[in-house]
Formats: sequence, C-alpha cells, structure tokens
Amino acid sequence: MAKLRENGFALALAAGLALALLVGIVYSISASGRDVASHTETLHAAHETIQAAIVARGQVELAAYQTSLLAQGVAVDESTIDAAAERAAVAINDAVASHGRLVAGGTSSSQLVVAFADFTTAGAEAIDGFGARAPIATAGFDAAYEKLMSELTTIRSEQIAAVSRGQRSDSLASAVAGFLAVFVIPAAVIATYFVLDRRRRRQHELEVALEAERAALQSRERFLMTVSQELRKPLTGVRAIAQMLAADEALMDQPRMADLHALLVGELDDMSGVVEDLLTTSRLEAGALEYAIEPVQVREEVRSLLDSLNHRGASVYLAMDEGVVNADRRRFRQMVRNLVVNALKYGGPNIEIKGQADSDSYTVLVIDDGHGVPGAVEDKLFTRFTHSGEGPQSVGLGLSIVMALAIGMGGTAFHQREDGLTRFGMRLPNAVVATAPEPSDAEAAMVSVSRAAG
Repeated sequence: MAKLRENGFALALAAGLALALLVGIVYSISASGRDVASHTETLHAAHETIQAAIVARGQVELAAYQTSLLAQGVAVDESTIDAAAERAAVAINDAVASHGRLVAGGTSSSQLVVAFADFTTAGAEAIDGFGARAPIATAGFDAAYEKLMSELTTIRSEQIAAVSRGQRSDSLASAVAGFLAVFVIPAAVIATYFVLDRRRRRQHELEVALEAERAALQSRERFLMTVSQELRKPLTGVRAIAQMLAADEALMDQPRMADLHALLVGELDDMSGVVEDLLTTSRLEAGALEYAIEPVQVREEVRSLLDSLNHRGASVYLAMDEGVVNADRRRFRQMVRNLVVNALKYGGPNIEIKGQADSDSYTVLVIDDGHGVPGAVEDKLFTRFTHSGEGPQSVGLGLSIVMALAIGMGGTAFHQREDGLTRFGMRLPNAVVATAPEPSDAEAAMVSVSRAAG
C-alpha cells in the first residue's frame, strides 16, 4: 500500500511538473514571439531608412550630374533637375519617419542620431542649391551618407541576428511543448489513472479482508461466550455436589476423603478461573467489559484471595504495604489470581507477593525463583494464546487479561527478570495516599496453596 502511495505521488508530481513545464514553455513562446515581433519591426524600420537614404542619395547625385551638364552648356531638360530634387526631398522625409520609429523603439544610438542629422542637413543644403542651376559639391553629403549607412547596417545586422535567435528558440520550445502535449502529459495521466485504479482495487481488497477478519472475530467472541456459559452449568452442579459431600461428616471422616475433597474443590476453582478468563476475553474483544471502580484495600483482598486458594503443595509468602487503589474489586482479584496461578504453574518453589506503595500508585509483585521465561516468548508474554512450550499448558489467556484489565483501570502490567528471580507485576492508581509500611510479624504470612492451579 505504501508502494502504491509512493508511485501515485511520483506520477502525480511528474504530471504536475510536466504541466507546469508546458505552461512555462507556452509563456516563453509567447514572450519570445513578442520579442521577435519587436525585433522584426525594428528591422523593418532600419530597412526602410536604408532604402529611403539610398533613394535620396541617388536623386541628389542625379540632380547634381544634370546641373553640372547644364553648366557645361549641354542641353538638359531642367524639369528633370527639379523632379530629382523633389524626389530626394521626399526620400529624406521618409528616412526621417523611419528613423523616428527606430528612436521610439529605443534602438537608435547616439552615433546614429548624429549621422542622421548630418545626412539630413547635407541633403537639404544640396536640394536648396539645385535651384541656382550651379554645380553642387556633394562630397559632404556622400560622407554623411556613408556614415549613416554604416550605423544603419550595423543595426539591421543586429536585428536580423536577434530575429533568427528568437525563431530558433521558438522552434525548439514549440517542439518540446508539442512533445509534452502529445506524449508526456497523456502518458502521465494514463499512468496515474492505472495507479489510482490499482489503489482503489487494493483498498477494496483490504476492506473485504477487514470485513472477513471482523466476522471471524465476532464468531470467535460468540464461540468463547457460548463455551464459557456451557461450562458454567456442569461446574455449578459439580460444586453443589462438593458442598453436599463436605456436609456429610461421616463421609469426610473416611481415610483420604478430606484430601480428595480438597483436590476436587481446587480443580473446581481452577476451572472456574478458566471460565472467567474466557468470558472476560470475549467481553474485552467485544468492548463490552464494564468496571465497577471503588476503593479496594489491597492487602486484605490479596490475603482473602490466597485463603480461598487453599490447595496443598506450595507456600506463598505475603509481604505487602497497606494501600488502597481505585479498581474493580472482582477484576482486581482476577488479576492477582492469574499472576499467582502463573507463578504456581511455571515458577519456582518459593513464591512471594509484595506490595509497594508510592505517591500516586500501588504496585503488586508476584516473585518466584524459577528458571524464568524462555526468550522466545518474552516479548509476547501479555499476548493472548502465548505458551512457553515447556511444562503444563493452559489456554494462554491469564497474563493477557492482567494487562488488559490493568490498562482498563488506569494502570499497567509488566515482567522483569533480576538477580535470578522472575517478577510479574501490575500497577494501579491509588485511591488515597498510602501510609508508609510498618514492618512487623503480622504483615507476613505463610499461605499454603497448591501448584496444581491452572
């Protein structure tokens, strides 16, 4: 899914960049087109100025030649002299207009302005002299003409080069824009469509898988609830039978009957604990577990719980600070029972329950001197259905329930292995600030419990 997101983002970015590039190229072509038009207009004005100057010079030269012939006594039609002078004056006026466009376009240089002024002045003087029919010296006019043509030719060459560069740039930009418009952008759009379609199909697959997982979870919850309820029925009957047997004094006086009865009661307690764990798990998964939070005297509840686990075969040492926590009394007993049962089944022969109070929480520790938790399951201790793979097995719910209930009541659960001892604990918030512990013989008790707890 992450790969699809990355591909989609990359394609969208590529398409966006290509589109931005296309817009930039179009803008560049437009700007370049304006520049080419401006240079073309300047080139046209320079060309017209050159043409007008050529015509003016030609007409001045013609009028001067005919005037010199007339002075030599050659018969000349004098009207041709006047016509040439008139055409020269018109050409000079045309050159003035064309030069004005060069000045308006910012192309005319100071050298051109000076050369043009000299040319028009010399031309006007020559034209005025043709009326006297005397030979006219045109050397000054020719010099001004050459200087003007040099400046105009330079400007024209520069404008031709600028127009050529602009046209080449426009051609390249147009080719790139055409390539983007015809190939790159459509290809990016098509690729983006396929990526988005693939993402949509993948999302649909994930939704289907999620729905199937949700249905399986609901089915498992119903199964756990049904199994738990069905198990309670025979357990209730067996417990009633156990109570009837305990009430028969003659029967209980028979050899080993008391031991058998204690074993039966212990197994019933263990089975009841398993059923309670199954029901709790199903409610946790359904989000239907509710807590009746109240102040709970920690040491009294733990001592009462250990008294109810009156199985034989093991000793649990109790050393706890006085403390009151905010907890659901029933769930608190379930958590402590699961920790003790876990130590009885998998821990060492010596088990100790400690209670430590601090300013804002109370910590219950169940400590044993067993071999500890295998490394393969250490990271999954508080996960459902986790087994060590060694020794007697259970359904693997006890520790996961401890963690879930602790979190549900504002606390947490944890595991430590230090100095050869295994510590499983839970931490819950205080209802009131606990008083400092006062060590005494009354605070420690030896409670016999059976290692057969499940």
